[in-house]
Amino acid sequence: MGAVWMRYSMARKIVRVYLSTEQKKLLERICKSLGIDESEALREAFMDYAKSISLITEKVHGKI
Repeated sequence: MGAVWMRYSMARKIVRVYLSTEQKKLLERICKSLGIDESEALREAFMDYAKSISLITEKVHGKI
């Protein structure tokens, strides 16, 4: 498995993500097609997921 480092610029937190070989290859294809780096792709995916389960809305309304 490969490790991908993800850094969030505002809070300056570092997250280590372990991906299978297949997942890593898929991430590389996504990044190449979008012209972005792995950290940005993972940040975007994380934020999209958070929105999809309404965490972003709750944060804005002070529920978290």
